[in-house]
Amino acid sequence: MHEKRYQIFISSTFKDLEDERRAVQDTIISMGDFPVQMESFPATDESQMDFIKPLIEHSDYYVLIIGGRYGSVDDDGFSFTHKEFRHAVECGVPVLVMVHGKPENIAAGKSETTEIGRKKLKDFVAEAENKRIRKAWETTGDLKLAVREALDHAKRAKPRTGWVRGDTIASFDALEELNQVRKENEQFRETLGNLAVDVPLPSIPLASDVTVLNLLPLSAVRFGESRRGSAAKVQGSWISFFPLFFTNFEYGTSDWNGDFYWHTKHDESCVGIGSAIASELAFVETTGLFKISRTALDRLVAYYTEAGLMVATNMAESPFTEAAQRVARRHHIAGETSSFEVIEGSISVSAVRPYDDYDKVPF
Repeated sequence: MHEKRYQIFISSTFKDLEDERRAVQDTIISMGDFPVQMESFPATDESQMDFIKPLIEHSDYYVLIIGGRYGSVDDDGFSFTHKEFRHAVECGVPVLVMVHGKPENIAAGKSETTEIGRKKLKDFVAEAENKRIRKAWETTGDLKLAVREALDHAKRAKPRTGWVRGDTIASFDALEELNQVRKENEQFRETLGNLAVDVPLPSIPLASDVTVLNLLPLSAVRFGESRRGSAAKVQGSWISFFPLFFTNFEYGTSDWNGDFYWHTKHDESCVGIGSAIASELAFVETTGLFKISRTALDRLVAYYTEAGLMVATNMAESPFTEAAQRVARRHHIAGETSSFEVIEGSISVSAVRPYDDYDKVPF
């Protein structure tokens, strides 16, 4: 599957929300997507809406930020932000609404000063919120989190076309050929009927079966000096690694409209699990000095999921089942976390002196 990137249009009034727009832009970029906003528009002799409309039409999602101002009004009596919103709705672009939760706390210089302006803003908010989930925010930190959660949810609930790298897509001729094969396949199915094919699956190892993990070295400052772990290969049963995996598997959670989701923090998990395993095999401080590979982490997650110790979807508050928590407690009580051994290399920690690598410097 190709990893998609999405074009996201940021819409709001400008002068009063410059910091907020920049925060949302940074959030979108950090998610690997492409922000589109007026700050990036070139000088042009086209009218503002004539230039903006195609950009909205080609965007995958539309983020609307509403603060304390209705915005500059065009000749037709509507603000440009209001018109952008309506065009996104007309084009079927999913709209994510971010409304300031306490407009009474917004500084006077960033709020509507006339009764007409306040009335237009109130009507705009009501229209934007109608039959849509909206997120309230008060600080830029709130806004960044709200946008991230809203986009994560929108990508799952309302998937869009998005973009992929050109070098990851097959040529047009190849796609046409695949499409023709698909059509022929459908004709065969109609002729022969849908045939159920049993695909043999490899059997899952027993909990007591042995597996091997590679511990990789890391460097970190410990007790005022730079220290480095060693490389080693560790052997143990699948279940013997689980209590340490359970304790050191790092994940984050978020919620949207009452639904909870979790995601793996891969780097932190690899370091935490690797260092914990090393600490069971050596009488030295190992925190942050060992890690397992991402492949090993994914392999452990796959096994524990198949074994019923982890949930098979990220739509939950925790990646672990109730059975997993009970298993981890029982093994901690029994003290069986160290029933594994080093079969290659050693678990050791050494000081790293600044001049150890001088002979490798190319001069």
